[in-house]
Amino acid sequence: MNYEELVTRLTSKSFFSPSAGLYRMKKMMEHFGNPEEKLSFIHVAGTNGKGSVCAMLHGVLKEAGYRVGLFTSPYIHDFRERIQISGEWIAKEELLEIGEEVLSYTEKLYEAPNQFELLTVIALLYFARKQCDVVVLETGLGGTYDSTNVIPQSLVSIITNIGLDHCAVLGDTIPRIAAAKAGIIKPHGNVILYPSEKEALDVITAAALKQDARLVYVEKSDVHRHTASPDREEMEYKGMQVRLSLLGEHQCYNCALVLEAVRILNRGAFFISDSDILTALEKVSWPGRLELVHLSPRVYVDGGHNPQGIRAVLAFLKERFPEQKHYFVVGVLKDKDYRTMLTALKEDAEKLYFLRVPHPRGFSEEECEALCGEYGMEQVTELRPLLPKLLEEVSAESVICCTGSLYLADQFLQEWKEEGRMESGET
Repeated sequence: MNYEELVTRLTSKSFFSPSAGLYRMKKMMEHFGNPEEKLSFIHVAGTNGKGSVCAMLHGVLKEAGYRVGLFTSPYIHDFRERIQISGEWIAKEELLEIGEEVLSYTEKLYEAPNQFELLTVIALLYFARKQCDVVVLETGLGGTYDSTNVIPQSLVSIITNIGLDHCAVLGDTIPRIAAAKAGIIKPHGNVILYPSEKEALDVITAAALKQDARLVYVEKSDVHRHTASPDREEMEYKGMQVRLSLLGEHQCYNCALVLEAVRILNRGAFFISDSDILTALEKVSWPGRLELVHLSPRVYVDGGHNPQGIRAVLAFLKERFPEQKHYFVVGVLKDKDYRTMLTALKEDAEKLYFLRVPHPRGFSEEECEALCGEYGMEQVTELRPLLPKLLEEVSAESVICCTGSLYLADQFLQEWKEEGRMESGET
């Protein structure tokens, strides 16, 4: 088997299994010597912002000199992005070696594990064998029955913003989804909460109290945003002044989660200086999250794939560019709350371009045509001819944003690079 065959075999499996439980994970972990017991974790769950929080924590710990593992999903450009150590993706040779080892065992099991379970096993084996000081671990979906929740303990559990997404699996109400996310809370652990809706916080608070865990709430009133440019945020949280390269008010709250996590780590065996924190946060990047790729006109790429994500994008654009025209290239999956997303975008857009996302959960060409008629969007069959058309037609002061799906964000960024149009976000 070569690397490409391994990736094909991994991605051909269902991402999640309909049967809830961690018994497959526990069985696999036991077979491989329980690598999760040899590692320390920061565990991150939530509906939106998980990846950004993980990226910030990874950057801060790396800046402080720690050997830090990072496990996230999904990926934007390369399958190996999901498994990193201190900014270096797992090598193809190492992924192939561990992947073959895992598959040779799991293919004999009566009930085959799903894709995310396999990836979690591979990542934990890799991090343990590389003797990581700490691992930043992002859940895939939910928390209670997420494969990452096989870990016995965590230094910190972080729960980001809670919203309605993956309702078919997690439940169709905020309390039910919050309960699933709260499953990562460990007995006597540390828990940090994003300033979510009260009905979500109430559920998570009750779960934390049941586990006798220590709770830290990030309060919106403690986060003070200052004048910011189109390519950075400037904020203050409990006396610390921060310049943040990730954009939007929501990222300031995510940053506060990270600052609280660092305080907890510093009360233990870690030493992370203010200089490490500030340097890391000013240069941290996370592809496809309000990523600025062109300056005139300004072009942003964001993988917002649910109403919360779209609202965050719109809030940023309306705040930073209230007088400019906003153009959107949008692509959505049919299992998302796409009507709420498209309605919000239509209210703000000077013009909407709709591109079909080539994905099993995407719309057919006929369905795309019907949606475009309903929402007054211009249907686009290919990105490549659209990009120069947009740059030529809109004014230099306008703003273009590609959003609606991480799959579309990936496609847009790839086409943009191939066209040779990537520019620095620095002004």
